[in-house]
Amino acid sequence: MVQVLTGPRFARAIRAGALAVVREQETLNRINVFPVPDADTGANLASTLRSAAAALSTRVGLTVGQTARTAADAALDGARGNSGAIFAQFLYGIAEATGSRVHLTTREFAAAVRRGADAAQQALSQPVEGTILSVIREWAASLEEHAPRIHDFRELMVTPLVKAREAVANTPRQLAVLAKHNVVDAGALGFVFFLEGIQRFFADRAAADWRRAGLSVAQPTPFAAAHAELDDTYRYCTEGLLSGDRLDRKVLARAVAGLGGSVVVAGGGSRVRVHIHTNEPQRVFGVLAGLATIETTKIDDMIVQQMAARTARVAVATDSASDLSESTIHAIHLIRVPLSVAFGDSSFQDGVDITPPLFYRLLETRPELPRTSQPAIGDFKSTFSRLLESREGVVYVSLSSGMSGTYQAAMTAAQQVDPLRIRVVDSRHNCGAQGLVAEVAGRAAAEGRGLDEVEALARAAVDDVTLFTVIGSLDMGVRGGRIPRGAARVAKLLRLYPIITIGPDGKARPCGFAVGFAAAMRSLARRVRRFSGPDPAALIVSHANAVGAAEYLAEHLTRLFGISDIPIVDAAIALAAHVGPGSVAVSVRRAARR
Repeated sequence: MVQVLTGPRFARAIRAGALAVVREQETLNRINVFPVPDADTGANLASTLRSAAAALSTRVGLTVGQTARTAADAALDGARGNSGAIFAQFLYGIAEATGSRVHLTTREFAAAVRRGADAAQQALSQPVEGTILSVIREWAASLEEHAPRIHDFRELMVTPLVKAREAVANTPRQLAVLAKHNVVDAGALGFVFFLEGIQRFFADRAAADWRRAGLSVAQPTPFAAAHAELDDTYRYCTEGLLSGDRLDRKVLARAVAGLGGSVVVAGGGSRVRVHIHTNEPQRVFGVLAGLATIETTKIDDMIVQQMAARTARVAVATDSASDLSESTIHAIHLIRVPLSVAFGDSSFQDGVDITPPLFYRLLETRPELPRTSQPAIGDFKSTFSRLLESREGVVYVSLSSGMSGTYQAAMTAAQQVDPLRIRVVDSRHNCGAQGLVAEVAGRAAAEGRGLDEVEALARAAVDDVTLFTVIGSLDMGVRGGRIPRGAARVAKLLRLYPIITIGPDGKARPCGFAVGFAAAMRSLARRVRRFSGPDPAALIVSHANAVGAAEYLAEHLTRLFGISDIPIVDAAIALAAHVGPGSVAVSVRRAARR
Protein backbone atom coordinates (compact mmCIF):
# COMPACT_ATOMS: atom_id res chain seq x y z
CA MET A 1 0.00 0.00 0.00
CA VAL A 2 1.23 3.50 -0.91
CA GLN A 3 -0.56 6.01 1.31
CA VAL A 4 1.90 8.92 0.94
CA LEU A 5 3.34 10.39 -2.26
CA THR A 6 6.88 11.51 -1.45
CA GLY A 7 9.13 13.59 -3.65
CA PRO A 8 11.32 10.69 -4.88
CA ARG A 9 8.24 8.53 -5.53
CA PHE A 10 6.56 11.38 -7.46
CA ALA A 11 9.72 11.92 -9.51
CA ARG A 12 9.87 8.23 -10.47
CA ALA A 13 6.18 8.27 -11.37
CA ILE A 14 6.67 11.22 -13.73
CA ARG A 15 9.71 9.54 -15.27
CA ALA A 16 7.67 6.37 -15.82
CA GLY A 17 4.85 8.35 -17.44
CA ALA A 18 7.33 10.17 -19.66
CA LEU A 19 8.94 6.89 -20.71
CA ALA A 20 5.54 5.52 -21.75
CA VAL A 21 4.90 8.54 -23.97
CA VAL A 22 8.33 8.34 -25.58
CA ARG A 23 7.73 4.69 -26.43
CA GLU A 24 4.42 5.51 -28.12
CA GLN A 25 5.33 8.81 -29.77
CA GLU A 26 5.15 7.49 -33.34
CA THR A 27 1.65 6.12 -32.66
CA LEU A 28 0.63 9.64 -31.65
CA ASN A 29 2.36 11.22 -34.64
CA ARG A 30 0.46 9.00 -37.06
CA ILE A 31 -2.98 9.98 -35.76
CA ASN A 32 -2.24 13.70 -35.26
CA VAL A 33 -4.84 15.73 -37.18
CA PHE A 34 -5.79 18.53 -34.72
CA PRO A 35 -5.28 21.49 -34.57
CA VAL A 36 -3.27 20.84 -37.77
CA PRO A 37 -2.13 17.55 -39.31
CA ASP A 38 1.54 18.27 -38.72
CA ALA A 39 2.50 14.77 -37.56
CA ASP A 40 4.35 15.95 -34.47
CA THR A 41 2.12 15.70 -31.39
CA GLY A 42 3.92 12.57 -30.22
CA ALA A 43 7.33 14.10 -30.81
CA ASN A 44 6.31 17.30 -29.03
CA LEU A 45 4.91 15.52 -25.98
CA ALA A 46 7.93 13.23 -25.87
CA SER A 47 10.33 16.15 -26.06
CA THR A 48 8.48 18.06 -23.33
CA LEU A 49 8.40 15.10 -20.98
CA ARG A 50 12.01 14.16 -21.71
CA SER A 51 12.95 17.58 -20.37
CA ALA A 52 11.04 16.95 -17.16
CA ALA A 53 12.43 13.43 -16.80
CA ALA A 54 16.00 14.62 -17.41
CA ALA A 55 15.70 17.32 -14.73
CA LEU A 56 14.31 14.84 -12.24
CA SER A 57 17.05 12.31 -12.95
CA THR A 58 19.77 14.76 -11.86
CA ARG A 59 18.17 15.87 -8.60
CA VAL A 60 17.56 13.53 -5.67
CA GLY A 61 16.04 13.88 -2.22
CA LEU A 62 13.49 16.52 -3.23
CA THR A 63 10.22 17.09 -1.42
CA VAL A 64 7.06 16.52 -3.41
CA GLY A 65 6.69 20.29 -3.82
CA GLN A 66 10.25 20.66 -5.09
CA THR A 67 9.72 17.72 -7.44
CA ALA A 68 6.58 19.29 -8.89
CA ARG A 69 8.36 22.63 -9.39
CA THR A 70 11.42 21.00 -10.97
CA ALA A 71 9.26 19.02 -13.42
CA ALA A 72 7.12 22.03 -14.27
CA ASP A 73 10.07 24.36 -14.86
CA ALA A 74 11.89 21.81 -17.01
CA ALA A 75 8.76 21.02 -19.01
CA LEU A 76 8.15 24.73 -19.55
CA ASP A 77 11.72 25.23 -20.77
CA GLY A 78 11.56 22.23 -23.07
CA ALA A 79 7.92 22.42 -24.17
CA ARG A 80 7.28 21.89 -27.86
CA GLY A 81 4.07 22.47 -29.74
CA ASN A 82 0.52 23.01 -28.59
CA SER A 83 0.31 19.74 -26.65
CA GLY A 84 3.69 20.25 -24.97
CA ALA A 85 2.76 23.74 -23.80
CA ILE A 86 -0.56 22.50 -22.40
CA PHE A 87 1.15 19.65 -20.55
CA ALA A 88 3.75 22.04 -19.14
CA GLN A 89 0.97 24.27 -17.84
CA PHE A 90 -0.77 21.25 -16.30
CA LEU A 91 2.42 20.46 -14.36
CA TYR A 92 2.80 24.14 -13.50
CA GLY A 93 -0.68 24.15 -11.92
CA ILE A 94 0.19 21.06 -9.86
CA ALA A 95 3.38 22.77 -8.70
CA GLU A 96 1.44 25.86 -7.63
CA ALA A 97 -0.98 23.73 -5.63
CA THR A 98 1.76 21.60 -4.07
CA GLY A 99 3.84 24.54 -2.93
CA SER A 100 6.38 23.54 -0.29
CA ARG A 101 4.70 20.33 0.82
CA VAL A 102 6.99 17.45 1.80
CA HIS A 103 4.49 14.75 0.73
CA LEU A 104 0.85 14.35 -0.38
CA THR A 105 -2.08 12.19 0.65
CA THR A 106 -4.45 10.90 -2.04
CA ARG A 107 -6.93 13.68 -1.23
CA GLU A 108 -4.20 16.34 -1.48
CA PHE A 109 -2.93 14.82 -4.72
CA ALA A 110 -6.42 14.94 -6.24
CA ALA A 111 -6.74 18.63 -5.29
CA ALA A 112 -3.36 19.38 -6.89
CA VAL A 113 -4.40 17.60 -10.11
CA ARG A 114 -7.61 19.64 -10.17
CA ARG A 115 -5.50 22.78 -9.95
CA GLY A 116 -3.36 21.48 -12.81
CA ALA A 117 -6.44 20.78 -14.94
CA ASP A 118 -7.74 24.30 -14.34
CA ALA A 119 -4.35 25.79 -15.21
CA ALA A 120 -4.19 23.80 -18.46
CA GLN A 121 -7.67 25.04 -19.41
CA GLN A 122 -6.67 28.64 -18.72
CA ALA A 123 -3.55 28.36 -20.85
CA LEU A 124 -5.60 28.38 -24.07
CA SER A 125 -7.25 31.49 -25.40
CA GLN A 126 -9.91 29.29 -27.07
CA PRO A 127 -10.16 25.89 -25.34
CA VAL A 128 -11.63 23.11 -27.49
CA GLU A 129 -13.49 20.03 -26.27
CA GLY A 130 -12.36 16.64 -27.52
CA THR A 131 -8.69 17.30 -26.82
CA ILE A 132 -6.14 16.63 -24.09
CA LEU A 133 -8.00 19.21 -21.97
CA SER A 134 -11.14 17.07 -21.87
CA VAL A 135 -9.22 13.99 -20.74
CA ILE A 136 -7.26 15.86 -18.06
CA ARG A 137 -10.52 17.28 -16.71
CA GLU A 138 -12.25 13.86 -16.62
CA TRP A 139 -9.27 12.27 -14.90
CA ALA A 140 -9.13 15.08 -12.32
CA ALA A 141 -12.85 14.78 -11.62
CA SER A 142 -12.60 11.03 -11.08
CA LEU A 143 -9.63 11.45 -8.75
CA GLU A 144 -11.58 13.99 -6.69
CA GLU A 145 -14.55 11.61 -6.52
CA HIS A 146 -12.56 8.61 -5.27
CA ALA A 147 -9.72 10.15 -3.23
CA PRO A 148 -11.78 10.83 -0.05
CA ARG A 149 -12.37 7.07 0.45
CA ILE A 150 -9.29 5.56 -1.22
CA HIS A 151 -6.03 6.12 0.62
CA ASP A 152 -3.81 3.84 -1.46
CA PHE A 153 -2.27 5.47 -4.54
CA ARG A 154 -2.09 2.14 -6.34
CA GLU A 155 -5.82 1.63 -5.97
CA LEU A 156 -6.58 5.29 -6.68
CA MET A 157 -4.98 5.12 -10.14
CA VAL A 158 -7.33 2.39 -11.40
CA THR A 159 -10.81 3.89 -11.91
CA PRO A 160 -9.71 7.40 -12.96
CA LEU A 161 -7.56 5.79 -15.69
CA VAL A 162 -10.64 3.98 -16.98
CA LYS A 163 -12.47 7.33 -17.08
CA ALA A 164 -9.56 8.90 -18.96
CA ARG A 165 -9.63 6.11 -21.56
CA GLU A 166 -13.38 6.61 -21.98
CA ALA A 167 -12.81 10.33 -22.45
CA VAL A 168 -10.24 9.60 -25.19
CA ALA A 169 -12.68 7.26 -26.94
CA ASN A 170 -15.26 10.06 -26.85
CA THR A 171 -13.05 12.67 -28.58
CA PRO A 172 -14.22 11.81 -32.14
CA ARG A 173 -17.78 12.62 -31.07
CA GLN A 174 -16.60 16.03 -29.88
CA LEU A 175 -14.37 17.00 -32.82
CA ALA A 176 -15.58 16.48 -36.39
CA VAL A 177 -12.06 16.35 -37.81
CA LEU A 178 -11.28 13.33 -35.63
CA ALA A 179 -14.43 11.53 -36.76
CA LYS A 180 -13.58 12.31 -40.38
CA HIS A 181 -10.21 10.60 -40.07
CA ASN A 182 -11.50 7.86 -37.73
CA VAL A 183 -8.92 8.65 -35.04
CA VAL A 184 -8.92 9.84 -31.45
CA ASP A 185 -7.15 13.03 -30.40
CA ALA A 186 -3.39 12.48 -30.33
CA GLY A 187 -2.72 14.75 -27.35
CA ALA A 188 -5.51 13.12 -25.37
CA LEU A 189 -4.18 9.63 -26.09
CA GLY A 190 -0.69 10.84 -25.16
CA PHE A 191 -1.98 11.87 -21.75
CA VAL A 192 -3.48 8.40 -21.25
CA PHE A 193 -0.15 6.82 -22.19
CA PHE A 194 1.41 9.04 -19.50
CA LEU A 195 -1.14 7.82 -16.92
CA GLU A 196 -0.60 4.19 -17.93
CA GLY A 197 3.13 4.65 -17.33
CA ILE A 198 2.42 5.99 -13.84
CA GLN A 199 0.09 3.10 -13.07
CA ARG A 200 2.75 0.60 -14.20
CA PHE A 201 5.24 2.31 -11.89
CA PHE A 202 3.04 1.75 -8.83
CA ALA A 203 2.97 -1.95 -9.73
CA ASP A 204 6.63 -2.20 -10.76
CA ARG A 205 9.33 0.36 -9.91
CA ALA A 206 11.33 -0.74 -12.97
CA ALA A 207 8.73 1.02 -15.14
CA ALA A 208 10.64 4.25 -14.44
CA ASP A 209 13.99 2.79 -15.57
CA TRP A 210 14.84 4.44 -18.89
CA ARG A 211 18.19 2.66 -19.22
CA ARG A 212 16.59 -0.74 -18.78
CA ALA A 213 14.14 0.22 -21.54
CA GLY A 214 17.06 1.05 -23.85
CA LEU A 215 16.18 4.73 -23.99
CA SER A 216 17.84 7.93 -22.84
CA VAL A 217 16.27 11.12 -21.54
CA ALA A 218 18.80 13.03 -23.67
CA GLN A 219 17.96 11.25 -26.93
CA PRO A 220 16.39 13.58 -29.54
CA THR A 221 12.90 12.86 -30.78
CA PRO A 222 12.71 11.59 -34.37
CA PHE A 223 10.99 13.40 -37.21
CA ALA A 224 7.51 12.06 -37.69
CA ALA A 225 6.01 10.53 -40.80
CA ALA A 226 3.85 12.84 -42.89
CA HIS A 227 0.10 13.10 -43.19
CA ALA A 228 -1.72 13.00 -46.49
CA GLU A 229 -3.55 16.26 -45.90
CA LEU A 230 -2.30 19.80 -45.64
CA ASP A 231 -3.65 22.68 -43.57
CA ASP A 232 -1.77 25.81 -44.60
CA THR A 233 -3.90 28.40 -42.79
CA TYR A 234 -0.88 29.09 -40.63
CA ARG A 235 2.55 27.94 -41.65
CA TYR A 236 4.78 28.38 -38.58
CA CYS A 237 4.49 26.83 -35.14
CA THR A 238 6.11 29.65 -33.19
CA GLU A 239 7.19 29.64 -29.56
CA GLY A 240 8.98 32.01 -27.23
CA LEU A 241 10.18 31.45 -23.67
CA LEU A 242 9.81 34.78 -21.85
CA SER A 243 11.13 36.13 -18.58
CA GLY A 244 10.23 39.25 -16.63
CA ASP A 245 8.54 40.56 -13.52
CA ARG A 246 4.97 39.42 -12.85
CA LEU A 247 4.22 38.33 -16.39
CA ASP A 248 0.49 38.28 -17.08
CA ARG A 249 -0.59 35.35 -19.27
CA LYS A 250 -3.84 37.03 -20.29
CA VAL A 251 -2.04 40.18 -21.43
CA LEU A 252 0.42 38.13 -23.47
CA ALA A 253 -2.38 36.08 -25.03
CA ARG A 254 -4.31 39.18 -26.04
CA ALA A 255 -1.18 40.76 -27.51
CA VAL A 256 -0.62 37.95 -30.02
CA ALA A 257 -4.20 36.74 -30.51
CA GLY A 258 -4.66 38.63 -33.77
CA LEU A 259 -1.49 37.21 -35.30
CA GLY A 260 -2.53 33.56 -35.58
CA GLY A 261 -4.30 30.63 -33.95
CA SER A 262 -3.75 27.81 -31.45
CA VAL A 263 -2.52 30.29 -28.84
CA VAL A 264 -1.25 28.65 -25.66
CA VAL A 265 0.36 30.68 -22.87
CA ALA A 266 1.91 28.49 -20.20
CA GLY A 267 3.76 29.28 -16.99
CA GLY A 268 3.42 32.34 -14.84
CA GLY A 269 5.24 34.74 -12.58
CA SER A 270 8.67 35.35 -14.02
CA ARG A 271 8.70 32.66 -16.77
CA VAL A 272 6.11 32.11 -19.48
CA ARG A 273 6.08 30.17 -22.75
CA VAL A 274 3.94 31.50 -25.61
CA HIS A 275 2.91 29.11 -28.40
CA ILE A 276 1.07 30.24 -31.55
CA HIS A 277 0.50 29.09 -35.11
CA THR A 278 1.13 32.08 -37.38
CA ASN A 279 2.33 33.26 -40.76
CA GLU A 280 4.34 36.10 -39.19
CA PRO A 281 6.67 34.68 -36.53
CA GLN A 282 8.98 37.70 -36.53
CA ARG A 283 6.04 40.00 -35.92
CA VAL A 284 4.98 37.80 -33.00
CA PHE A 285 8.44 38.07 -31.47
CA GLY A 286 8.41 41.81 -32.04
CA VAL A 287 5.19 42.13 -30.04
CA LEU A 288 6.44 39.87 -27.25
CA ALA A 289 9.78 41.71 -27.04
CA GLY A 290 7.84 44.82 -26.04
CA LEU A 291 6.29 43.00 -23.10
CA ALA A 292 9.06 40.76 -21.74
CA THR A 293 12.58 39.50 -22.28
CA ILE A 294 12.69 36.73 -24.88
CA GLU A 295 15.01 34.02 -23.58
CA THR A 296 14.66 31.48 -26.37
CA THR A 297 12.61 31.12 -29.54
CA LYS A 298 11.57 28.30 -31.84
CA ILE A 299 9.98 28.34 -35.26
CA ASP A 300 8.84 25.09 -36.89
CA ASP A 301 7.82 25.15 -40.53
CA MET A 302 4.66 23.05 -40.54
CA ILE A 303 4.71 22.82 -44.33
CA VAL A 304 7.95 20.84 -43.98
CA GLN A 305 6.37 18.72 -41.27
CA GLN A 306 3.24 17.95 -43.27
CA MET A 307 5.04 17.28 -46.58
CA ALA A 308 1.84 17.07 -48.53
CA ALA A 309 1.31 20.16 -50.70
CA ARG A 310 0.59 18.24 -53.87
CA THR A 311 -0.45 21.25 -55.92
CA ALA A 312 3.22 21.58 -56.93
CA ARG A 313 5.24 18.86 -58.60
CA VAL A 314 8.54 20.38 -57.44
CA ALA A 315 9.66 21.48 -54.00
CA VAL A 316 11.85 24.56 -53.75
CA ALA A 317 14.25 25.05 -50.85
CA THR A 318 16.88 27.55 -49.85
CA ASP A 319 18.82 28.30 -46.67
CA SER A 320 18.45 30.84 -43.92
CA ALA A 321 21.05 33.18 -45.46
CA SER A 322 18.31 34.30 -47.87
CA ASP A 323 15.82 37.10 -47.26
CA LEU A 324 12.20 37.21 -48.38
CA SER A 325 9.04 38.53 -46.79
CA GLU A 326 7.18 36.03 -44.65
CA SER A 327 4.09 36.39 -46.85
CA THR A 328 6.09 35.39 -49.93
CA ILE A 329 7.74 32.45 -48.16
CA HIS A 330 4.29 31.27 -47.12
CA ALA A 331 2.70 31.81 -50.54
CA ILE A 332 5.25 29.75 -52.47
CA HIS A 333 5.78 27.10 -49.75
CA LEU A 334 9.49 27.82 -49.68
CA ILE A 335 11.53 25.56 -47.39
CA ARG A 336 14.56 27.01 -45.58
CA VAL A 337 17.42 24.94 -44.18
CA PRO A 338 18.94 26.76 -41.17
CA LEU A 339 22.57 27.76 -40.86
CA SER A 340 24.11 27.69 -37.38
CA VAL A 341 25.04 30.71 -35.29
CA ALA A 342 27.30 30.36 -32.25
CA PHE A 343 28.29 32.65 -29.40
CA GLY A 344 31.13 30.91 -27.60
CA ASP A 345 29.89 27.44 -26.67
CA SER A 346 26.24 28.33 -27.28
CA SER A 347 25.04 27.21 -30.71
CA PHE A 348 21.71 28.04 -32.34
CA GLN A 349 19.88 27.22 -35.56
CA ASP A 350 19.17 30.38 -37.52
CA GLY A 351 15.45 31.09 -37.63
CA VAL A 352 14.61 28.07 -35.45
CA ASP A 353 15.90 28.74 -31.94
CA ILE A 354 17.49 32.12 -32.58
CA THR A 355 15.72 35.03 -34.24
CA PRO A 356 16.86 38.63 -34.86
CA PRO A 357 15.70 40.10 -31.51
CA LEU A 358 17.57 37.44 -29.55
CA PHE A 359 20.60 37.66 -31.84
CA TYR A 360 21.01 41.41 -31.32
CA ARG A 361 20.52 41.05 -27.57
CA LEU A 362 23.27 38.42 -27.45
CA LEU A 363 25.45 40.64 -29.61
CA GLU A 364 25.18 43.36 -26.97
CA THR A 365 25.66 41.14 -23.94
CA ARG A 366 28.08 38.41 -24.98
CA PRO A 367 31.82 39.15 -25.17
CA GLU A 368 32.36 36.71 -28.06
CA LEU A 369 31.69 37.61 -31.66
CA PRO A 370 29.13 35.41 -33.37
CA ARG A 371 30.30 32.66 -35.70
CA THR A 372 28.20 31.24 -38.50
CA SER A 373 28.50 27.82 -40.05
CA GLN A 374 26.86 25.97 -42.91
CA PRO A 375 24.15 23.35 -42.39
CA ALA A 376 25.44 19.83 -41.93
CA ILE A 377 25.23 17.42 -44.85
CA GLY A 378 22.88 15.36 -42.71
CA ASP A 379 20.49 18.32 -42.41
CA PHE A 380 20.32 18.58 -46.18
CA LYS A 381 19.87 14.83 -46.59
CA SER A 382 17.01 14.83 -44.09
CA THR A 383 15.26 17.78 -45.75
CA PHE A 384 15.72 16.48 -49.29
CA SER A 385 14.49 13.01 -48.34
CA ARG A 386 11.34 14.37 -46.71
CA LEU A 387 10.54 16.57 -49.68
CA LEU A 388 11.00 13.73 -52.16
CA GLU A 389 8.37 11.74 -50.28
CA SER A 390 5.70 13.91 -51.88
CA ARG A 391 7.39 15.74 -54.78
CA GLU A 392 8.84 14.69 -58.10
CA GLY A 393 11.98 16.69 -57.44
CA VAL A 394 13.69 19.42 -55.43
CA VAL A 395 15.39 22.63 -56.54
CA TYR A 396 17.65 24.04 -53.86
CA VAL A 397 18.88 27.64 -54.21
CA SER A 398 22.11 27.94 -52.24
CA LEU A 399 24.03 30.68 -50.50
CA SER A 400 26.93 31.76 -52.73
CA SER A 401 29.66 29.14 -53.03
CA GLY A 402 32.12 32.04 -52.88
CA MET A 403 31.05 32.83 -49.30
CA SER A 404 30.36 29.47 -47.69
CA GLY A 405 30.65 25.73 -47.99
CA THR A 406 26.85 25.51 -47.90
CA TYR A 407 26.66 24.91 -51.65
CA GLN A 408 29.13 22.03 -51.53
CA ALA A 409 27.37 20.46 -48.53
CA ALA A 410 24.08 20.56 -50.43
CA MET A 411 25.73 19.07 -53.53
CA THR A 412 27.16 16.21 -51.47
CA ALA A 413 23.78 15.54 -49.89
CA ALA A 414 22.04 15.61 -53.28
CA GLN A 415 24.49 13.06 -54.65
CA GLN A 416 23.87 10.76 -51.71
CA VAL A 417 20.07 11.07 -51.72
CA ASP A 418 19.03 11.29 -55.41
CA PRO A 419 21.21 13.29 -57.84
CA LEU A 420 18.65 13.06 -60.67
CA ARG A 421 15.76 14.48 -58.67
CA ILE A 422 17.65 17.10 -56.64
CA ARG A 423 19.07 20.16 -58.43
CA VAL A 424 21.38 22.51 -56.52
CA VAL A 425 21.61 26.07 -57.89
CA ASP A 426 24.43 28.37 -56.74
CA SER A 427 22.75 31.77 -56.32
CA ARG A 428 26.19 33.47 -56.16
CA HIS A 429 24.52 35.83 -53.68
CA ASN A 430 23.09 35.99 -50.19
CA CYS A 431 20.46 38.04 -48.40
CA GLY A 432 17.61 39.38 -50.55
CA ALA A 433 19.32 38.61 -53.85
CA GLN A 434 19.46 34.92 -52.98
CA GLY A 435 15.85 35.15 -51.85
CA LEU A 436 14.77 36.68 -55.18
CA VAL A 437 16.31 33.75 -57.07
CA ALA A 438 14.48 31.34 -54.77
CA GLU A 439 11.25 33.29 -55.33
CA VAL A 440 11.51 32.83 -59.11
CA ALA A 441 11.91 29.09 -58.61
CA GLY A 442 9.14 28.95 -56.02
CA ARG A 443 6.61 30.76 -58.18
CA ALA A 444 7.45 28.53 -61.14
CA ALA A 445 6.93 25.45 -58.98
CA ALA A 446 3.64 26.85 -57.68
CA GLU A 447 2.49 27.19 -61.30
CA GLY A 448 3.07 23.48 -61.80
CA ARG A 449 6.28 23.69 -63.84
CA GLY A 450 8.45 20.59 -64.03
CA LEU A 451 11.84 20.02 -62.43
CA ASP A 452 13.95 20.92 -65.49
CA GLU A 453 12.04 24.13 -66.10
CA VAL A 454 12.11 25.27 -62.47
CA GLU A 455 15.85 24.67 -62.36
CA ALA A 456 16.43 26.53 -65.66
CA LEU A 457 14.44 29.56 -64.50
CA ALA A 458 16.36 29.68 -61.23
CA ARG A 459 19.73 29.52 -63.00
CA ALA A 460 18.68 32.28 -65.40
CA ALA A 461 17.57 34.48 -62.50
CA VAL A 462 21.05 34.31 -60.94
CA ASP A 463 22.37 36.71 -63.60
CA ASP A 464 19.44 39.08 -63.12
CA VAL A 465 19.84 39.78 -59.40
CA THR A 466 22.27 41.70 -57.25
CA LEU A 467 22.39 43.58 -53.98
CA PHE A 468 24.07 46.61 -52.48
CA THR A 469 24.69 47.01 -48.75
CA VAL A 470 25.53 50.09 -46.69
CA ILE A 471 27.60 49.19 -43.62
CA GLY A 472 26.11 51.09 -40.71
CA SER A 473 29.16 50.79 -38.45
CA LEU A 474 32.67 49.38 -38.58
CA ASP A 475 32.48 48.22 -34.97
CA MET A 476 32.11 44.55 -35.94
CA GLY A 477 35.20 44.78 -38.11
CA VAL A 478 37.14 46.36 -35.26
CA ARG A 479 36.00 43.72 -32.76
CA GLY A 480 36.97 40.99 -35.20
CA GLY A 481 40.39 42.52 -35.88
CA ARG A 482 39.70 43.06 -39.61
CA ILE A 483 39.68 46.86 -39.39
CA PRO A 484 42.12 49.04 -37.42
CA ARG A 485 40.45 50.96 -34.63
CA GLY A 486 41.97 54.22 -35.91
CA ALA A 487 40.50 53.72 -39.38
CA ALA A 488 37.07 53.14 -37.88
CA ARG A 489 37.36 56.36 -35.83
CA VAL A 490 38.26 58.34 -38.95
CA ALA A 491 35.33 56.85 -40.88
CA LYS A 492 32.97 57.72 -38.05
CA LEU A 493 34.36 61.26 -37.76
CA LEU A 494 33.97 61.88 -41.50
CA ARG A 495 30.60 60.10 -41.59
CA LEU A 496 31.83 57.65 -44.23
CA TYR A 497 29.53 54.73 -45.02
CA PRO A 498 31.14 51.83 -46.91
CA ILE A 499 29.06 50.23 -49.67
CA ILE A 500 29.57 46.61 -50.68
CA THR A 501 28.11 44.38 -53.38
CA ILE A 502 28.61 40.83 -54.66
CA GLY A 503 31.02 40.27 -57.52
CA PRO A 504 30.66 37.77 -60.41
CA ASP A 505 32.70 35.29 -58.36
CA GLY A 506 30.03 35.31 -55.67
CA LYS A 507 32.23 37.10 -53.14
CA ALA A 508 31.55 40.37 -51.34
CA ARG A 509 33.59 43.32 -52.55
CA PRO A 510 33.62 47.05 -51.79
CA CYS A 511 32.14 49.31 -54.42
CA GLY A 512 32.44 52.77 -52.86
CA PHE A 513 31.77 55.10 -49.94
CA ALA A 514 29.14 57.70 -49.25
CA VAL A 515 29.41 60.73 -46.99
CA GLY A 516 26.43 60.86 -44.69
CA PHE A 517 23.46 58.55 -44.23
CA ALA A 518 21.11 60.23 -46.72
CA ALA A 519 23.80 60.21 -49.39
CA ALA A 520 24.40 56.51 -48.75
CA MET A 521 20.74 55.72 -49.29
CA ARG A 522 20.66 57.75 -52.51
CA SER A 523 23.80 55.96 -53.66
CA LEU A 524 22.10 52.60 -53.18
CA ALA A 525 19.12 53.73 -55.21
CA ARG A 526 21.31 55.00 -58.07
CA ARG A 527 23.21 51.72 -58.18
CA VAL A 528 19.95 49.78 -58.31
CA ARG A 529 18.76 51.91 -61.22
CA ARG A 530 21.99 51.42 -63.15
CA PHE A 531 21.65 47.67 -62.75
CA SER A 532 17.93 47.27 -63.44
CA GLY A 533 16.92 50.25 -65.54
CA PRO A 534 13.74 52.20 -64.75
CA ASP A 535 11.54 49.12 -64.22
CA PRO A 536 13.00 46.56 -61.80
CA ALA A 537 11.09 43.29 -61.65
CA ALA A 538 11.40 43.04 -57.87
CA LEU A 539 12.97 44.87 -54.93
CA ILE A 540 13.49 43.94 -51.31
CA VAL A 541 15.05 45.96 -48.46
CA SER A 542 16.81 44.12 -45.64
CA HIS A 543 18.10 45.65 -42.42
CA ALA A 544 20.24 44.63 -39.47
CA ASN A 545 18.30 46.09 -36.54
CA ALA A 546 17.82 49.35 -38.47
CA VAL A 547 14.17 49.43 -39.42
CA GLY A 548 14.07 53.26 -39.57
CA ALA A 549 16.88 53.36 -42.11
CA ALA A 550 15.20 50.59 -44.10
CA GLU A 551 11.93 52.52 -44.20
CA TYR A 552 13.79 55.65 -45.35
CA LEU A 553 15.40 53.68 -48.18
CA ALA A 554 12.13 52.00 -49.19
CA GLU A 555 10.42 55.41 -49.40
CA HIS A 556 13.22 56.73 -51.61
CA LEU A 557 12.97 53.69 -53.88
CA THR A 558 9.19 54.11 -54.06
CA ARG A 559 9.58 57.69 -55.29
CA LEU A 560 12.25 56.64 -57.78
CA PHE A 561 10.49 53.62 -59.28
CA GLY A 562 6.83 54.13 -58.40
CA ILE A 563 6.65 50.75 -56.58
CA SER A 564 4.55 51.05 -53.45
CA ASP A 565 4.85 47.58 -51.93
CA ILE A 566 8.60 47.11 -51.41
CA PRO A 567 9.05 44.46 -48.68
CA ILE A 568 11.14 45.42 -45.64
CA VAL A 569 12.58 42.40 -43.82
CA ASP A 570 15.08 41.54 -41.10
CA ALA A 571 18.42 40.73 -42.69
CA ALA A 572 19.51 37.14 -42.46
CA ILE A 573 21.43 36.57 -39.25
CA ALA A 574 24.21 35.04 -41.35
CA LEU A 575 24.66 38.47 -42.97
CA ALA A 576 24.06 40.53 -39.83
CA ALA A 577 26.76 38.56 -38.02
CA HIS A 578 29.31 39.94 -40.45
CA VAL A 579 28.10 43.46 -41.32
CA GLY A 580 26.76 44.32 -37.87
CA PRO A 581 23.77 46.29 -36.60
CA GLY A 582 22.75 49.43 -38.48
CA SER A 583 23.46 48.02 -41.93
CA VAL A 584 20.88 48.19 -44.72
CA ALA A 585 20.78 46.27 -48.01
CA VAL A 586 18.65 46.56 -51.13
CA SER A 587 18.32 43.59 -53.44
CA VAL A 588 16.99 43.87 -56.96
CA ARG A 589 15.90 41.57 -59.75
CA ARG A 590 15.79 43.16 -63.17
CA ALA A 591 13.44 42.07 -65.90
CA ALA A 592 14.78 39.00 -67.67
CA ARG A 593 16.85 39.92 -70.68
CA ARG A 594 15.74 38.57 -74.07
